[in-house]
Amino acid sequence: MQSTCPPRSLGERIMVRRKRLGILQTELGHAIGCNGDAISRFERGRNVPPDLLPRIAMALGVPVEDLTSDVAQIEPTREELDVLTVFRALPDSGRAYVRGLMLALKDGSIAR
Repeated sequence: MQSTCPPRSLGERIMVRRKRLGILQTELGHAIGCNGDAISRFERGRNVPPDLLPRIAMALGVPVEDLTSDVAQIEPTREELDVLTVFRALPDSGRAYVRGLMLALKDGSIAR
C-alpha cells in the first residue's frame, strides 16, 4: 500500500504516476524516445533534461506542473476510483474485512 504523503521529488512523482498507470520503465522510456535505464535514473533523482520533461508529462497524462509543483497531487486512476466506489458501498463489516486484508498484504502475513 502506498503512503498517503504526496511524492516529494520529481523522480518520485514520475515513479508514482507511472506505477499508478501500470506502465513499465521501458514502456515510458520508449514513449519519450529513451530507454528504461534513463527512466530509472530520473526516478532515483538524476536531473531530467528540460526537453524531456514535457514528453514525460504527456506520456503520463498529466500537466508538467503536476510533476514539478510542490502542492500537485497525483490523480487516482480510473481503477482506483472504481475500487473506492465499491469500498464505500460496502457495509461496515465489509469495509473492516477489506482493511484487514490490505493490512495483511502490507505486512506480508498473506501472500500477494
